[in-house]
Amino acid sequence: MSITNAISGITAVGGLLLIGGGVLPHSFAQTLAAFAVLASGINICGGFVVTKRMLDMFKRPSDPKEHNYLYAIPGAAGIGGLLAAHAAGVPNIY
Repeated sequence: MSITNAISGITAVGGLLLIGGGVLPHSFAQTLAAFAVLASGINICGGFVVTKRMLDMFKRPSDPKEHNYLYAIPGAAGIGGLLAAHAAGVPNIY
């Protein structure tokens, strides 16, 4: 499963490079790249869901509880910092 996630990650990065950073696509190639990024994102998320379900088959009832939701804290802090810098008017934040 991890190799298909890696291939989809490469496809997503390639699509993001082809999109060109605009909000809306301006050509047919950019539209196809946007759909490629969407399809790759769905494939990546689905791969992680399937992998989690496969790993859960081997868990014992006595295993400690997982706290995977805590992984969202660094992501929220990064996005919050980016938005705060944008609101403060920091040039070239992106």
